[in-house]
Amino acid sequence: MILYLEDSDGSRLSDQVAAAAKQCLRSSPYFTIRELSCEHDEGVLVLRGRLPSFYHKQLAQTAVAGVPGVAQVVNLVEVHAPAG
Repeated sequence: MILYLEDSDGSRLSDQVAAAAKQCLRSSPYFTIRELSCEHDEGVLVLRGRLPSFYHKQLAQTAVAGVPGVAQVVNLVEVHAPAG
């Protein structure tokens, strides 16, 4: 999914990029990545939160990498496998 951003409503472009990245995560078929947080500043998008596997961590990073305005993704997601 590609979202196009416009700065017509006066909000900061960084906020729009973070919102677009969050929307990409929310639309994922993987429920675990929908709750991650996104912060954007000057082309760098930071992902934070917890996921059950490195696979999900990579899926989240891939999902937001193509968002317009994202030049780099810093993936600070922690992996905590379920006990069992």
